[in-house]
Amino acid sequence: MGGLFVRKLSGVTGLAYHTTKIWSIIFSSPAQYDANAKNGRWVGPSWSAGHYDPLLALGMIGDLCVSVFYLARLDELKNAGAGGIAMAYVLASLIEAIVFGLYLVSRRTNYKTTTTKPAERANVADNDEGYDPAEDPNSLPSRIVARTTVIVSSLMFLISLRDLFFPGYIISFVPRDDIYLEWTGAFLHSPPPDTVEADEHGLEAPLFAGDKFVAQLLGLYLSLCCMYKLVSSWGWSKGSRSMGRVESVDRSGVVSSRMIWKAQAIGDFLLLGMLRLFTPAAKTASLDLRWHLMLVGYEAFILCECLLV
Repeated sequence: MGGLFVRKLSGVTGLAYHTTKIWSIIFSSPAQYDANAKNGRWVGPSWSAGHYDPLLALGMIGDLCVSVFYLARLDELKNAGAGGIAMAYVLASLIEAIVFGLYLVSRRTNYKTTTTKPAERANVADNDEGYDPAEDPNSLPSRIVARTTVIVSSLMFLISLRDLFFPGYIISFVPRDDIYLEWTGAFLHSPPPDTVEADEHGLEAPLFAGDKFVAQLLGLYLSLCCMYKLVSSWGWSKGSRSMGRVESVDRSGVVSSRMIWKAQAIGDFLLLGMLRLFTPAAKTASLDLRWHLMLVGYEAFILCECLLV
């Protein structure tokens, strides 16, 4: 049952990672001019204002990581007869990364000379309204989201990196981590050296190469989702409201972060559903998933709440 749990979570986290790009780029409403606002303002993300640049940069990094992951395991996949689909993943990820990179380079090159004056106008407008710490353009997009991601996503990021690079390694300060590794089958495909598990399963570990691949794929996608949430809450500031000669309702950094938070909130709810589905099965192995449910549910609630503000 633990192996099925890992496979389901791998699919959910992969869906959350790719949905962040698809939802934000394809299904986001374009910027609209709000004539009813004072002095007229834009509402929604804009390509020309650079709201999509952070998302594309993170997506490019994630696509490169996915390509490297499949290339590093290409020989194993070819031996299993899955070399064709592996190369399809590699080519699709590389093409998407190249397109994102070329767009970012071209936009930065063409837009570089037009950013100085609007920024100066935005600063003057902010100074005329008086200083407000909550409206400081150098502050974080959302302090409560930043604190939440440090508590939840940083711990998930650590565990996912362990599953990706050191499967089978027990993190001593994580409660019942050994029970989790045993239930998910990590001791079968990656038994820790010089342990009882290594003596019992060391010779048969190569037979579970597929289980190890899925576990590492889960670690990769989960770490990329955590990267989205951590960087979107800590990686840039609120910025200005400038969109050419007209101001935006939200500051540029907030617009960029909210696009990512919306998709990642959906991913957290999917992850929450999978954890709740496998809670009875995990309980039979003396693994309590209630803390996992509370942490993921709290993060999803905070992300949704910040979207509604």
